Amino acid sequence: MRVNFKKFLIISLVILVFLFSIVTGGKVYSVDNQITLKEAIDTALENNHHVRSALATLPVSQAKLIFAKYRPNPFIGSNAEIVKGGSFHAVELGSEIEVGRKRYWRIKLAKEEISKDELEVRKTLWEIHTEVHAVYAQLSVGLQILDLAKERAGFYKTLLDVAEKRHDAGDISRLDLIRTKAEYLKAQNQLSEFEGRLQKAKVEFNHILGREPGSELLLPIAAELKPKIKLHEHPEIKEIIEKALDKRIDMAILEKEFGIAEATIKKAKWERLPNLNIVGGPVRPSQGDNRWGPFIGGSFQIPVFNRKQGEISEAKAHIDYLEKERERIEHDIKIEVANAFHELEVKEEQVHRFQSGLIDDSENILDMTKEGYKLGKLSLTDVLNTEQQNRYITESYLESLLGYRVAVAELEYAVGIPLYEFGEEL
Repeated sequence: MRVNFKKFLIISLVILVFLFSIVTGGKVYSVDNQITLKEAIDTALENNHHVRSALATLPVSQAKLIFAKYRPNPFIGSNAEIVKGGSFHAVELGSEIEVGRKRYWRIKLAKEEISKDELEVRKTLWEIHTEVHAVYAQLSVGLQILDLAKERAGFYKTLLDVAEKRHDAGDISRLDLIRTKAEYLKAQNQLSEFEGRLQKAKVEFNHILGREPGSELLLPIAAELKPKIKLHEHPEIKEIIEKALDKRIDMAILEKEFGIAEATIKKAKWERLPNLNIVGGPVRPSQGDNRWGPFIGGSFQIPVFNRKQGEISEAKAHIDYLEKERERIEHDIKIEVANAFHELEVKEEQVHRFQSGLIDDSENILDMTKEGYKLGKLSLTDVLNTEQQNRYITESYLESLLGYRVAVAELEYAVGIPLYEFGEEL
C-alpha cells in the first residue's frame, strides 16, 4: 500500500474524521473529549459497519458444518406387480448406507472452509485496524492544518491593521495596502474552505459509523503522532519483522486453502466407493395367495463413468497453483516489509530534523519580521516572503508527521501485528 502524502494533505480532509463520531456505550475516553489511538482502534473494531458485516457472515459460514453432518434419510414406500400372480409389497422400508469415511471428510472439509472464512473476517478487522491508524493521523494533521489556517488569517488581520496605519501615516504605498488586503482575503477563504471540509467530513463519517450527523466529536491526541523512540533502538521490532511471514493473515489463509484442497481430494476418493441401498419389508408372493413373508434387497452404483476424476484433478491442480501462490505471497511480503521499514526510517529522520529546532526558529523569525515591519524597518515584501517560508516549513513538517504515521501503519500491516504492543508507541 503506497501513499501519496501531498494528496493526503489536500484531498483526504474529506475522509479525515473517521474517528470524529466514534462513541460506544460504557467506554471512558481521555479527558477533554480526546481519544487515544488504541481507543480509536478498539472502538472502530466494535462499531465499524464493515466489521459488523464481516462478523455477520460467520453464522452463515458455520452452517456448512451442519450440512456436512447430514446422514441419508430413510425412505418408506409400497408397490404391487399388476400382473397375474404378481407379488404385493405392502410396506417397503429402506435407507442409503454411506460406506467408508465420506462423512468424516465432508466434516473435515467444512471445518477447513469455516476456518478460512474466519481468517477472512480477521483480515477485514486487520485492514480496518490499519485504516484507522492512518486516518487517525490524517485527522490529527488536518486539525493542525486548520489551526495553521486560523493563525494565518489572524496574522494577516494584524498585518492589515498595521498596513492601514502606516498607509494613513504615508509610510507605505496604496499598492502595499492592496497587496496586504489580498493576502488577508486569501487567508480567510482558505480557512473557510478547511472549516467546510471538516464539517462535511464529520457528517460523512457519522454516517459511516451509523450515527447522527450532529453526534459528538472525539478528537485525536496530536502528541501521539510524534515519534517517541528511534526505530533502530527497538530490537523487538526487528525480530517481529523477521517473523512477518508467520504473522500475516494472508499466509494463514493460504494454508487453509491447502487444507481445503487436500480434504477435497480425500473426500472425492472416498466418494468413488459406492453407497449401499438397502430395502426390506413384508411381501405377499402372489395376489391370490394370503401367505406373507419377509423380503430384503440391496443395490449400489457401479463406478464406471463418474469416478470423481474431475474433482480430484481440479483439487490437485489447485494445490499446484497454491504452491506458486505461496512463493508469490512470501516474496511480496518480504518486499513489502523491506519497503515499509525503509520508508519509516526515512520519515522518522525527516520528523526528527524538523523537531530539532527548525519549527521554533522559523516562528521566531516570523515574529521578528512582523515587528520590524510594524516599526517601519522592513518592507511588506520581507514580511510576505518570511510568512510564506514559515508556512512552507510548518506544512512540510505536518506532511512529514503524517507520512511518518502512515509509514507506521504500513509497517504494521506488512508485519501483521500492532506495533504499539511493544510497550512503547513508535
